Amino acid sequence: MDDNLLTFVDETDPLAGKDPKRPWKVMVIDDEKSVHDITCIALKDFVFEGRGIRFLNAYSAKEAKSCLARHPETALMLVDVVMETEDSGLNFVHHVREVLKNNLVQIVIRTGQPGFAPENEVISKYKINSYFSKTEVTAQKLVSLVTTTLRTYQMSRQLDRELTKRKEAEKELRDLNKNLEKKIMERTRELSRANLLKSQFLANMSHEIRTPMNGIIGMSSLLLDEVLTEKQQEFVSIINSSANTLLALINDILDLSKIEAGQLKFETRSFSVKILLNEIISLFKLRAKEQKLALTTEVGPGVPLFLAGDETRIKQILINLTGNALKFTEKGFVKVRAYLEKDLETHVLLAFEVEDTGPGVKSSFKAHLFDKFSQQDMSTTRKFGGTGLGLAISKQLAQMMDGSIDVWNKTTQGAVFKVILKIKKQSTVTHELMLDEAQENIKVKAKENIKLLIDQLSKMDLKILLAEDNPINQKVIGLILGKMNLKADIVNDGEAVLEKLKGREYDMLFLDIQMPKLDGLETCRIIRDKNSYIRQKKIPIIALTALAMEEDERECLKAGMDQFLTKPIHPEKLVLAIAKAMGI
Repeated sequence: MDDNLLTFVDETDPLAGKDPKRPWKVMVIDDEKSVHDITCIALKDFVFEGRGIRFLNAYSAKEAKSCLARHPETALMLVDVVMETEDSGLNFVHHVREVLKNNLVQIVIRTGQPGFAPENEVISKYKINSYFSKTEVTAQKLVSLVTTTLRTYQMSRQLDRELTKRKEAEKELRDLNKNLEKKIMERTRELSRANLLKSQFLANMSHEIRTPMNGIIGMSSLLLDEVLTEKQQEFVSIINSSANTLLALINDILDLSKIEAGQLKFETRSFSVKILLNEIISLFKLRAKEQKLALTTEVGPGVPLFLAGDETRIKQILINLTGNALKFTEKGFVKVRAYLEKDLETHVLLAFEVEDTGPGVKSSFKAHLFDKFSQQDMSTTRKFGGTGLGLAISKQLAQMMDGSIDVWNKTTQGAVFKVILKIKKQSTVTHELMLDEAQENIKVKAKENIKLLIDQLSKMDLKILLAEDNPINQKVIGLILGKMNLKADIVNDGEAVLEKLKGREYDMLFLDIQMPKLDGLETCRIIRDKNSYIRQKKIPIIALTALAMEEDERECLKAGMDQFLTKPIHPEKLVLAIAKAMGI
């Protein structure tokens, strides 16, 4: 059929041709004449931006290619999937996008067989702009669809023109090569400022969220220690668990920011692979039991009893992988195993595998699995939650430890995530005797130690000064101290701290950082200043803050503080901080 047959704007009109008011070219590609007719009738009075429509009609992919060659300025194509072959429409779209490299024309799939061309796969693979079943496209929907796509086309053309201008300008700059060094310096300053603003935003976000989180986690933890009914215990446990989940998400975002800024530091200390895996299991044991899943560990032969590395970061990777495996596995098992990949002179290549019997990973998604904010589909986020950061962080942590991470689907049901890390060898001579004891009793001993410290501290009649401007946090910290039989004088700002130190001697000072009138940093500097009027210049000062970045800790210690605690405050950490301040 002649592609000039249907035209709803007079081409002899002075507005046609090269004038901006010439009609939009819309190509209808379908082997059914009725589809062409219905489309033309539905849009016969259509006008957008003062321009009507000129229809170009093709009844096969071959005709469409020829028509597009004659009308490269086509704005919109309405394409049927099944014509002379089952996928000829999709092949034509592939030709437009990949062969012709035409990413400006808007492409809408209208198919009578949606099952043959699944919507999600088609949209992603063929770079189409919209997808509809023919049965669901009403005249009104068609008008809305064409309006939207023409607007997108118009914007894309404008952006393309801007991009062309920019490329021409860049070529001119390269040719002239003038003031290049100055422009690079200006750009560097802009990027530095952007990074600074990003860091400030993350720090502020962390602070603003951690402040109320301290109240939620602190109060719910204290409440869990009270005598409650079974229903009350359940409610409070949910509140506490949800708050800790939110805190974990915040920590993920901060970790990612530190990694991208090159600020993440690794520690090296002795650790036991066996104990590490058992701790992972203990974290998820209850959850696995509730899901009726078998959760097991296995340590292969040849794995050294002790290694030297950052146990916390290794554990973070395995927690992410094990948590994901449990999240997506409905029945069967999750197994975490460690084995020796390769024995080097001073290091080992240690492999960790997390195997599950879940649905596996879609092959089309595997390439993006470790991308930031990545989920297999939106239903994953709705059903399970999460930011999509866990695997991205795990991959970057593994790479920073000279390692790698990979995933594959099993021949049977399920997937296997494998992490290889390069870890330093550690002599086991001094540690073998403590292995059995540590394996069984280390947590019990830690709890007993905390109780002993609390007993000692409660008998010391300590004079504690707390500077905190948030009433809820005042209450939470006061109650935590009260459970240790300790009391504190509470003030709202730094000026009040200095006033208190004039009239009374204290054993220690807990100091919030962000406070009205006089902040914690400046207050500490005044106390430590040898020329200030404060007599207790060496009073132990413990930062108690919602700021959580490494630079915040460095700033506090530089100002003269002795310790740094981040909110939400855990009672055990508070006990240990007080004991350290008192030299116990």
